[in-house]
Amino acid sequence: MSRTNYSAYMAIKNKIMEIFRTETFEKNKLPSEAALASRLGISLVTLRESLMMLALEGYITKRHGSGNYVHPSTLDYENRSYYFTEYLKKEGYQTAIKLLSQEWRPADEEARKMLRLEEGERVLVNRLVYLADDHPAVYTMGMMPEKLLIRTDVEEMSFAYIHVLIRDYMGRDVAHALNEYVPMGVPDELVDIFKVPKGTPIDSSHQVFYDIGDEPVVYNTHYFNPDYYRLRTLQNWDLGR
Repeated sequence: MSRTNYSAYMAIKNKIMEIFRTETFEKNKLPSEAALASRLGISLVTLRESLMMLALEGYITKRHGSGNYVHPSTLDYENRSYYFTEYLKKEGYQTAIKLLSQEWRPADEEARKMLRLEEGERVLVNRLVYLADDHPAVYTMGMMPEKLLIRTDVEEMSFAYIHVLIRDYMGRDVAHALNEYVPMGVPDELVDIFKVPKGTPIDSSHQVFYDIGDEPVVYNTHYFNPDYYRLRTLQNWDLGR
């Protein structure tokens, strides 16, 4: 954003989103920008910057000469959940994260490629499950390069918030993650964990977290139990225009 910093934008966004969630508008058309700016106590320039960001995120559509339109269907939190536990809580489950194992091992070819490592470099492999009412909903195998870790008490890691984990154990700030989704049959080693028949179709994903210097810092592979976790995405059609 050109004039409004990120923290200010987030505060404005939260106020606008509260309006979206608690009020209805005829044909979903928002009040005039002047009226919204006055109501929020911000300048028209700042409001327009915020609305542009909301349009890029898919919450609203801007139409020159017509106005701004909110999309109630995009307000569903699961479409934008950063954490598996948030999705599961929204579905009504009691959630927990259970660490199954930790081990050091040389990075294999795939890990070296994803994390830009040299042959012989080691990674810390964390295997854990996200539970929904004590049932395994997501199985994760995560890899962290040994050379990036700044602490040795890895057994004390908390996996509740990945950005906090990366900050505390690597001293890095997360910028983004890239995700590649792959349909597959449930791996043999997960048949008993998920308690599903052998060959059951499931979704999996390969996920790489990058820091603000665009260096890969964590490589995760996730497997989703179809009885508890379904993937949904939002396609903002205006971005393709």
